[in-house]
Amino acid sequence: MRKILLALVLLGGCGGADPAANRSAAAAGSNSADRGAVAAPQEAATTSGPTSLAGLWEGGSAEHRNQLCLLDKAGKTQFGVVVWEPNLNSCAGAGEAERKGDRITLRMTGDSACTIEAGVEGGRIVFRRAVGPGCETYYCGHSARFEGAAFTQQGRGAAAARKATDIAGDPLCG
Repeated sequence: MRKILLALVLLGGCGGADPAANRSAAAAGSNSADRGAVAAPQEAATTSGPTSLAGLWEGGSAEHRNQLCLLDKAGKTQFGVVVWEPNLNSCAGAGEAERKGDRITLRMTGDSACTIEAGVEGGRIVFRRAVGPGCETYYCGHSARFEGAAFTQQGRGAAAARKATDIAGDPLCG
């Protein structure tokens, strides 16, 4: 029963971020020391059903929250992500997400190739591995990595997804 409810809660998608913002974010930094998930999801207004992943997902330390927003747009799932390291390095980017069962593939749409393989594990989205030349050099600052970041849903639907901000404080999903 729990797995069925989890699957229903975690289907879906976020809005894309500005590619120029992604390049700026890549120069700044990521999150590895405290990549754990945050507290239980908050209630949020939603137009997405309970089977959608659409919304705001957060993790990491309290000082600098890792954020992942997923938004269903024009039949596709868009995402934006910021992952912070304790030393204020970060990784950031945006693109399209695709879900197959408990696997999620996030493909950056910036100027350099990067695909993040993630999974749905115990109510969280966990970044397992990042593949492509841009993952570490284009989207991430010095010593920052996407791998290992974990996110717990904090709000559902488009309104919640739009609360996510990039490293400059601008909307991550639009």
